[in-house]
Amino acid sequence: MISSINLKHLPIKDLVVSGLIIFIMSTIIANIYDPLLGTIYAFGNIIALIFLSWLYKETWGDPSK
Repeated sequence: MISSINLKHLPIKDLVVSGLIIFIMSTIIANIYDPLLGTIYAFGNIIALIFLSWLYKETWGDPSK
């Protein structure tokens, strides 16, 4: 059975801040080096955040942990 993430206790502020950091850093990398590297950096960070959210899904689902 697939358990869903409890969005009521999800740290939205943390996700917004990390999203802004990814966007700003990928824009800087794309402007300095190459747009392809900026895109790779952004997708790599998004994949890392997805993996970390998978690891912490249980603590997000139950805030008492």
